[in-house]
Amino acid sequence: MSPLRILGFSGSPRKANTDFLLDEALKSAETQADIVTERIYLRDTNIKFCTGCFKCFDENRNDYGCQVHRDSMDEIYPKLMGCHGLIIATPVYFGQVSGLMKIFMDRTEPLLRYAKGKWKFALRNKVGGAIAVGGNRNGGQETTIQAIHHFFLIHDMIIIGIGPDEQPGCYLGAAATTHPKRGRITDAVKEDDLGLRAARILGRHVAEVARWQQRQFAEVKEDLKDEYNRKI
Repeated sequence: MSPLRILGFSGSPRKANTDFLLDEALKSAETQADIVTERIYLRDTNIKFCTGCFKCFDENRNDYGCQVHRDSMDEIYPKLMGCHGLIIATPVYFGQVSGLMKIFMDRTEPLLRYAKGKWKFALRNKVGGAIAVGGNRNGGQETTIQAIHHFFLIHDMIIIGIGPDEQPGCYLGAAATTHPKRGRITDAVKEDDLGLRAARILGRHVAEVARWQQRQFAEVKEDLKDEYNRKI
């Protein structure tokens, strides 16, 4: 079986605690056999706002996902289509994902069930896990992770939680905090043993489920596999 690719996105506007948690999750995923990972830092990309024109839902004569903007999403769409698992990490901003992350999420419209191009269903049946870090232990991490889960569900993805840890801190995903230090301290999360352990478990769990899913596909008859993946 070819290596499986786990793709990680950081929605932090600076290199700090969110990046560290994502890195810990992806390093944990890499401990599993046949797993390769890639990191994408949204602050290093140029992604324009979705204009809500819905041209990606029309029949088009080109292979562009977005029919309006030529930006970093042209390079990201193939990565999303080619991955087997997705880990999204973000700082908590007012109980939600960061602006950078929201812009990225909005621009995945061409991958939805309504699209007409080749990118339709690009994330369907893929495995997703969420990481959120806030300035307080209960500072909006769960609502932020739920927002990421909504994104996964709308793309018809498979959501995984924190796994079998008996004391996960948060059942939904990896919820970490920079408390008692301030969030401006770029490595404050290193003192959050609970959040670090959760990120590592999440990364490994995403890889495990992705590997399990691919094994199931390999055992399914080709006609059933085509039916399972068919484009409605």
